[in-house]
Amino acid sequence: MKNSVRLMALALFMSVVCWFAIGLVDADTQINIVNQCSQTISACQTDQSGQITSYALGSGASQLIDVGTTWLGGVIWGYPGGSADPTDCNTAKPQADLAEFTTGDNNQDSYDISIVNAYNLPLQIAPTSSGSTCGSPSCTINNLNSFCQPPNTPTGPPGDGCYNNATSPSPGPNPFPTACPEAISYTTDTTGKVYGCQTGTNYEVVFCP
Repeated sequence: MKNSVRLMALALFMSVVCWFAIGLVDADTQINIVNQCSQTISACQTDQSGQITSYALGSGASQLIDVGTTWLGGVIWGYPGGSADPTDCNTAKPQADLAEFTTGDNNQDSYDISIVNAYNLPLQIAPTSSGSTCGSPSCTINNLNSFCQPPNTPTGPPGDGCYNNATSPSPGPNPFPTACPEAISYTTDTTGKVYGCQTGTNYEVVFCP
């Protein structure tokens, strides 16, 4: 009788452990978008579906988003001002630096900052789950007007950034990799710049870190 009770208790314990482990694997990923800039910005998000969601964030404000267990082709970017208009988001996307995510792919997340197209606002991605030491890439370019010299050109509104027209290491020097060594600055510039965490990790995307 005692052996039967022990076996039943062990089976119950293993069942709880299994359900707990499944819950960890299947946990939704949450990303907190934080505006630490001194001005209001519009934060935008999309994924491989192409649908854009946008938020007006005053200085110091944040927006928590739940991207589910799998988020493929996830992108977050921003632009100055509080219009939070999906049309403006779409126009600003190629004028902005991007926080790029793929989560839940074979129990692995990957993320990076891309300035392949342009740069407009200081940006950082940071894992926030306890014990996560997966890397926190950031990109900040001060005095953007002075920085944005030929062959790179200003984007104009709504992004108010600088186009990265030197999208390869040649034929001439590209100031973007020097300014933001942790960001991807041209299409083949990915070595050591794509970061990974176990699926179930939560993140912050911080503007003006």
